[in-house]
Amino acid sequence: MAIKKRADAELRAGTPEKLFPLLRKTGDNSDTLWPQQVDLLREYAEKRVNAKDLAIELPTGTGKTLTGLLIADWRRREGKGRSIFVCPTRQLVRQVVAAAEKEGIDVVDLSGPSAKWDPSDKNKYVRAKATAVVPYSSIFNTSPKLIEADVIVFDDAHAGEQYVSKAYTVEVPRHKYSAIWSEALEAVAPLLPQERYHQLIQNAPGAGTRELVDALVLARKDEVLPAIARAFSTFAGVDRADRFAASQKFAYDAIEGHLAACILYVSWSKIEARPLTPPTFENPLFSAANQRVYLSATLGTSGELERAFGRPAITRLQRPDGAPTPNSGRRFLVFPHLVPGADPEKLTKELIKAVKKSIIITPSDREADAVSDTLVPKSWTVYRKDDVDDSFDDFAASTKSVAILANRYDGIDLPGDACRSVTMAGYPGATNLQERFYASRARAAAVSAERVRSRVVQGIGRCTRGPRDWALVIVADKDTTTYLSRSEVRATLSPDLQAEIEFGLDQSDTSVDDVRENVEMFLKQGKAWFGEPEDELTKILSTATQVEPRESAGLAEAAKFEVEALESMWHENWKPASEKFHLAASALSSYPAARGYQATLFFQAAVTMDKAARDANDAELATTADALALQALNAAKPGTWMASALPFEGRQAFAPSAQLLSAATRLSSYIDEVGSPAKLKSTFEAMLDGLSQVDHKAYEPALTQLGLFLGADAFKPKGNSRTDSAWCWDDTQWISVEAKSEHKSDGVIGVTDTLQVNGHLALVAEDRQASIPDVSAAVMVSPRTLVHKDAIAVATDDAFRVTPEDIRALATETERMWVSLQTLRGIKTISERTDGITKLMRQYSLRPEDIFDRLTGIRIGDV
Repeated sequence: MAIKKRADAELRAGTPEKLFPLLRKTGDNSDTLWPQQVDLLREYAEKRVNAKDLAIELPTGTGKTLTGLLIADWRRREGKGRSIFVCPTRQLVRQVVAAAEKEGIDVVDLSGPSAKWDPSDKNKYVRAKATAVVPYSSIFNTSPKLIEADVIVFDDAHAGEQYVSKAYTVEVPRHKYSAIWSEALEAVAPLLPQERYHQLIQNAPGAGTRELVDALVLARKDEVLPAIARAFSTFAGVDRADRFAASQKFAYDAIEGHLAACILYVSWSKIEARPLTPPTFENPLFSAANQRVYLSATLGTSGELERAFGRPAITRLQRPDGAPTPNSGRRFLVFPHLVPGADPEKLTKELIKAVKKSIIITPSDREADAVSDTLVPKSWTVYRKDDVDDSFDDFAASTKSVAILANRYDGIDLPGDACRSVTMAGYPGATNLQERFYASRARAAAVSAERVRSRVVQGIGRCTRGPRDWALVIVADKDTTTYLSRSEVRATLSPDLQAEIEFGLDQSDTSVDDVRENVEMFLKQGKAWFGEPEDELTKILSTATQVEPRESAGLAEAAKFEVEALESMWHENWKPASEKFHLAASALSSYPAARGYQATLFFQAAVTMDKAARDANDAELATTADALALQALNAAKPGTWMASALPFEGRQAFAPSAQLLSAATRLSSYIDEVGSPAKLKSTFEAMLDGLSQVDHKAYEPALTQLGLFLGADAFKPKGNSRTDSAWCWDDTQWISVEAKSEHKSDGVIGVTDTLQVNGHLALVAEDRQASIPDVSAAVMVSPRTLVHKDAIAVATDDAFRVTPEDIRALATETERMWVSLQTLRGIKTISERTDGITKLMRQYSLRPEDIFDRLTGIRIGDV
């Protein structure tokens, strides 16, 4: 049959929601828009059509993608220009194209290399006859092949940071590109303490050295920049078939000429160079759009979206007040590490077999490789990233299979019978070196908290995409278990998820047989599950209230200034950059939880002001830089990560702290007491042997000996309930150390152990007849990293935990320092010897304040 067509003209509608019923009928169209979609689209048309940057929040399963497609299609039809819809992955591009075609929305798939685009599809986009659907990498690269658009809609924007920052981050894994890694390390050696450099060049360092991350602000020293540029430019000569090397070449192209505006993150296994926020103002396709729309299931309130996309301000469009919160189905969470008497790996594998299929999400490829050996039932089919890049259809149709996916907390939709199980295998707290630095050395986890929370929430929800979906969620690692055991973390989640996690924690603290029975009942979805279990969930839900972290407001305000500071740095306007960083830091003054991040911003302000002073040879600016540096040092306490970078070159050294003077004075005498080099070596061998033992009778004296070697008045207090070793640097700094060396690593830190640690400092004060110094901590040494939620609840703010491996690493570094300390034995003048000791303790980063920093990185209830 030949259909006579009218003249070619675009269908138009006054507002996006009115366009929906006029779309071409396909036989598969949705019946109607949901109320929340109508409300948002109406408000968009009335108030937000001209917003340059607009974020729209719609929870999972409530029509987020269709809402974005309608906005793009409506603007295109209204003659405003071309439209682009952006997805995290190629697989999601295919999924969105299919969804758009089902609704009668004209789209074209322009993913993949531009040379392979269908010429007809490309022409439709160019002539604004269809919306182009592409992955993030098509927008964020050094040479986007799409021509300018009126609107760019970013789906899953809450996950955007990893895709956007990748375009501006040069990564150098040591194991794969050892020559480039070494050349880059040599280039920045002048920015590193001598001892840290020696740690990094070791071939087989301890775990502590492997995990440590240094953040080097490259504006500190102009002389290192040419050598770094030469190292990174080497990627251009790597075999073109090496796709990773090619991507690093493109990333370097994006930051070439702007290295002074970047931070180099250095670890033993990897080097990363990146700007603080992505310089998206340099991207012509992104910056030229009349409107950028960010769709997200969880927008957050701490400026994460602004930092991720490099925009100083993004307007929010959220569901109207009072609108009902959509339900995303039911999740039953099981925590195998909390089940008494269970082998967590065996139980996890058993539960996966019971469901007959699972996706397993890990933070990294390394962990993905590990779980393929430990959690996958024998003879099952394993799908990896390349197997599902284009589609999950094969996996969805399979049985006795797992899909193991690294860092894919978003962009997976497996509703209904496609998959009924998610396994979380690894805590997604730090997926790159910047996040690792913030979470550990900088004590700035607050700035990444929203990102981490989003990953966990999105991962848990991969198989519950609508109100009638249900899935078993297995939390298969200790750190995520501890993370979700923290009441302050759960309080930031939706009430539904709070209830599901609380219920799961309670039901996991039972017997293995009870867990098996409950899982079987859940998988049947029969009357038994909809009785007592659902009643209990409802009871927990009735008391759940979601709260935003207090520091969110300050972090959101700071984000604007951070983005503006980066743009000033990019254009080498160093003084304005410093002023913006100072404004960002000042925005956090009322939020103690963000103090660590505030310190990083003060430090950036100091470095950029010092750079301005050097360039202008301006003494007044140098004085301002020094004042900012002091602010940074004070804000960072008890962190000491920036100590080796300050004072700036050519300035007078800082006076030693009271703690350091205490240690140096004591060590100046102790040097003579330890005896000959042979006797000292024997003492260290005995101490290190003791610290390798499980028996507390060997371990505890070795702890005290370590304290003595670090310049403390170290002793084992007498009496009941006392700490195993007290380290006191006079009354300036105390650390009580409780040895739980006999703990089994697969156990749980409980309430009794935690209460014992809580009271130790008070007992030291009683024994010494003195007040507890402000700088004091109670430390538990235990191989356990899993903490019971009740122990978290009772732990005091000054109670921390480290592992025996951490203590052994400290002891090994102390021995290295003592090799140098012995050389001071010939100096008889007390003041000269003390000065020598303070310099060596600084050089080896073993001052009392460094020790405090190292042993207080993780509170008992933290991950």
